[in-house]
Amino acid sequence: MRFLALILGCMLLGSCQGVESDRAVLRVGLAQMPITMDPRFATDAASMRVQDFVHRGLLTLDEQFQVQGDLAERWDNPEPLLWRFHLTPGVVFSNGAKLGAADVVATLNALLDPKLASPLKASFEAIDSLAVESDLVFVIRLKKADASLLTRLNFGILPASLATGPHQAHSTIGCGAYKLEAWTENSITLQRVDAHASVASIRFNGVKDPVTRILKLTRGELDFVQNDLPPHLLPYIKAQKNMDVQTAASTTFSYIGLNMQDKLLSDIRIRRALAMALDRAKLKQALFADLPELAQTVLTGTHWASTRLPPLVYGRDQAERLLDEAGYKRGVDGIRFTISFRTSTDPTRLRLATAIAAMWEEVGVNVSIESLEWGGFYARIKQGDFQVFSLAWVGITDPDVYRLILHSEMWPPKGANRGRYANAQMDQWLDTAAEAGTQAERKAIYARVEKQMQDDMVYIPLWFDPVIAVSGPRLSGFIPKPDGSLRGLMHVMLTDQVH
Repeated sequence: MRFLALILGCMLLGSCQGVESDRAVLRVGLAQMPITMDPRFATDAASMRVQDFVHRGLLTLDEQFQVQGDLAERWDNPEPLLWRFHLTPGVVFSNGAKLGAADVVATLNALLDPKLASPLKASFEAIDSLAVESDLVFVIRLKKADASLLTRLNFGILPASLATGPHQAHSTIGCGAYKLEAWTENSITLQRVDAHASVASIRFNGVKDPVTRILKLTRGELDFVQNDLPPHLLPYIKAQKNMDVQTAASTTFSYIGLNMQDKLLSDIRIRRALAMALDRAKLKQALFADLPELAQTVLTGTHWASTRLPPLVYGRDQAERLLDEAGYKRGVDGIRFTISFRTSTDPTRLRLATAIAAMWEEVGVNVSIESLEWGGFYARIKQGDFQVFSLAWVGITDPDVYRLILHSEMWPPKGANRGRYANAQMDQWLDTAAEAGTQAERKAIYARVEKQMQDDMVYIPLWFDPVIAVSGPRLSGFIPKPDGSLRGLMHVMLTDQVH
């Protein structure tokens, strides 16, 4: 820690001239830049978090995962397959145009258009038709019951003129509290359009290296960073008088993805052996200051649809026996086989991949780590070009996520079943849960889903990442949220202090 402090101190002294003097701008450091500001295409965490400032959805979820109105002030279900929505009057887009039912219908129709190829299309496949009834009223008619429809109506609504157009990654118009002012290679600037937001301007800066992000925070070039911070930096951060550190429990599920169509990994014994060879408690203690909470499945234990599962137990000897049974005995060099592990170039992710590789190598599995820049890495994962990878599901709220990641119809690009898992019984349960009438019925079905997911070792669960928020001296009033949302930055206090 003394060595780290010396390095940071030297860098700080050598870079005093780089202090940004724009007092009206809240400056936020991001590990990855968003891929798109188009709500029809956003699936990565960075894009979704920044879009929260620019776009609004029909509905939103509170901290208990219950549906609340946003652009829709009320809605009803007069028939089993019919939903009617009444929009909040007076809402305008950032260009001054009034929000109307036609804009909502156009955005939803765009998601359903196979020519647009939105990654969200599969989430709305139950929709049969949409119709505008008046300026502020529209209806959704379903082909079949969809128990999770309301929880998914939180994506951003576009003006009809944009909704019917092609993907616009770097330009957009929304009806959120901010508008997109500028997009450069390393920053996105948002300008306030809603007087209720306390901060006039927000600039999101892409800073990949966590040490550099903290350095910029120390010398006043950034005001706020959240997550993507290796815990070994926390003692240094907490020692700084001008920084405030907050941690909170999270719903972000970290996991290891496995390619079920790979010849080697199609053997359940191999998947179980890889899982049992990981001492997850040791990993989180050594790499993350013991802050994460070990996970058994995607949903946190406090979620209404979660069920208690047997914990994944570390057992090196059992892992060795499973690998022997699978026909992969150690060679003269002690190696059974080599497996490719894809990850991003993020230092924390690289350290995790290296630690996992070391544990697998103890049971005779040689690991080839392949790190790529975020965009290239994410594209490879969606294409199925991997054996093993590590990622996290951010902000999970509805149990229908299991359909998205487990159903055989949800192989990319239609869904997010990136491991290409296929199980007819699982498909049947997921289809039934999607149409179940009561929450109790859904919970019972998802209990079977979660158990089968664990039995088949579709993913190797790691933990729920903690939320770690660090504020500089100019910023006060931020409260971290379990889903890692940055929406609270709209209402913080920002002084004109500059260091």
